[in-house]
Amino acid sequence: MLLFLLVGLFVVDADIAMQKKTEVKTLLELANHHATFAVEPVLKTEGVIDLIEEEALLRFDQRMRENGGYRREGSAYVPAADSVTTDPLRFVRHYVDFRSWRKDLQLRLRYDGAALILEQAVTGAERPSGGHLQIAVVTERGEELRLAPKTMVGPSHVVVAYVDERPFLPVLPAHAFPVVSVEELKR
Repeated sequence: MLLFLLVGLFVVDADIAMQKKTEVKTLLELANHHATFAVEPVLKTEGVIDLIEEEALLRFDQRMRENGGYRREGSAYVPAADSVTTDPLRFVRHYVDFRSWRKDLQLRLRYDGAALILEQAVTGAERPSGGHLQIAVVTERGEELRLAPKTMVGPSHVVVAYVDERPFLPVLPAHAFPVVSVEELKR
């Protein structure tokens, strides 16, 4: 009986982790979509779409607060009591401007248990249809997690968050996973 109870707890825990991943991804995408409207109006009249990064971050913060109850403290979003996660979301944002979106880009991030850090951003070949974006996150245990590649279709705002939170029971493993949102700037 105890074995079935333990197996049931692992199944419930895995289901909770998947639900959290889906919810955090949706939350990031909604916030990032709102952030990508922070375009430079003067340049836009000249046909150049460029992001005002400070305004974009403020717009991102606004949606994280409205939709998920998170408030930003440095490079982390601290959850409210009713947020989808219980521990802070560490994040990194990277802007791919109008001069660079056709070039391949590899982002390498490292999570050290306290912060998510962009270690390397390497540009590659240029593609007329848009560069390929590849993201790798190295965990505190040295494991490299590769996210599904994306193709950029214009200047893009990239946000990578890392969820690392305690399990709901001490006998279960923690939930730890990266989530990415890539949004083209709005024209």
